[in-house]
Amino acid sequence: MMLTMGSATYHVQYTFKKVEATSTELKGKIMCPTEQCEFLFAVPVKSFQSSDSHRDLKMQMTTEADKFPQATAKGQFHIDELKKDKTIIQAQIEMHGITKTYPVILEEQGTKASFTLDLDAHKIERPSLFGIKIKNEVPMNFNLKWSK
Repeated sequence: MMLTMGSATYHVQYTFKKVEATSTELKGKIMCPTEQCEFLFAVPVKSFQSSDSHRDLKMQMTTEADKFPQATAKGQFHIDELKKDKTIIQAQIEMHGITKTYPVILEEQGTKASFTLDLDAHKIERPSLFGIKIKNEVPMNFNLKWSK
């Protein structure tokens, strides 16, 4: 299956403000040659946009988007996981040149996914607003539309 449309959104929390940025440049595929499926996703780090281009530029600098232009996710799961309304699989997320394994929640037969990115684990310096750093945990949400 190939991803025909997809978006990825991150949510950062400052003490008094919540910020979201979304990319619609998510690419991905799921291959199920047997009952064991493999998946691979990629999103250009510079493609995330919020309502504030200055903030977007700051996040690109923070994540060193020129040096690490893509974030990727890959892993395996049993084909039956795609039939469930909600399940948890494991994914190897590469961000900022560092790969970590995360539990990923799949919902609605694989059309929605979410996990929480740990900035410290990827050695990403947390940006701040008025000297107050964002929270280390960054929730990520994905909307996915597949072709067979």
